[in-house]
Amino acid sequence: MHLCPNCAAEIIPGAKFCHRCGDNIIEKTKPCPACHGQSPLASVFCHHCGFHFNGRPASDSLYEPMYALDFDPDTIADQVKALFFGSLRKRIEEEHDITRYSDYVERFYRSKFREIYDVRAEQIAEDAMIQWERFGREGFPDIDRRINLAFEGLLDYFIIQFCPDLNGLILPSAILKYEKVQSGKTDLWQMIRDFLDFSREDEVFYFDFISMHKELLENICKSFLFAERREKIWFICDLSLKKNGKEGFAMTDRGLYWRAPFDKPRRVYYSDIREIKKDKNWLTINGHFFNANPSLNLKMCKLLKKLRGWRPATAVSA
Repeated sequence: MHLCPNCAAEIIPGAKFCHRCGDNIIEKTKPCPACHGQSPLASVFCHHCGFHFNGRPASDSLYEPMYALDFDPDTIADQVKALFFGSLRKRIEEEHDITRYSDYVERFYRSKFREIYDVRAEQIAEDAMIQWERFGREGFPDIDRRINLAFEGLLDYFIIQFCPDLNGLILPSAILKYEKVQSGKTDLWQMIRDFLDFSREDEVFYFDFISMHKELLENICKSFLFAERREKIWFICDLSLKKNGKEGFAMTDRGLYWRAPFDKPRRVYYSDIREIKKDKNWLTINGHFFNANPSLNLKMCKLLKKLRGWRPATAVSA
């Protein structure tokens, strides 16, 4: 994909000038040999994938860094800025509409988030340099973890606060406060409510199980909710067309239970979540099909990614 270096509009292949702003593309950009995207002529790093145009020294470390950096104090901030766009593209591809990626890039350059990110990129780069100077190649895993955590938080902030019209679905801003959430140190039920934002959904949810119709609750427990005696059930969502409780999903303090039409019941504990993938119209959780509605699918995808590896705790603090 080629983007105009002036306004970030997607360029028609072979065009010499930007169809939106008229800028001369040929004279101001160069192609990346790795991803073939166009970056400003003076760029040291590709603005799409982070490729180093002057070459990158090979590492003899057994660990292959997720975010490859040269640790040059004069350019590391620019490296971090370039790497962000690779993460942005991946996020849009995973959770939104990749055909609108150029619109997200344009929003980045035209919004105040660009100024916010410039400051944050300097902080991320400084932190990476400190870890490199202290631990060398042994610090690669921790550097990756720190950058990934920072990028995830920045991406959530940018997409939720600056791109609601591009997303097509409303994501609750309350999600942002869980950037550094940790198992056992967060009120899980409050977190679930903040992520799923039940009041904006049209599906049928049950929170008070004592007042539920007996036959409905029995159907749910026979169909998919096989919780253990000490599990705390947070909610039940009935997705059956006849509202008889034979399809749907539920969340407890330990895991997710669900049943899709024409499928057998499924259960996954948060501690056992390995992979969550969002397709256009559904999710796969550890390879198993899950589908509620487009809005819930996206919010469940983000929530389960946060709960991956989560273990129940006897006491929590908000």
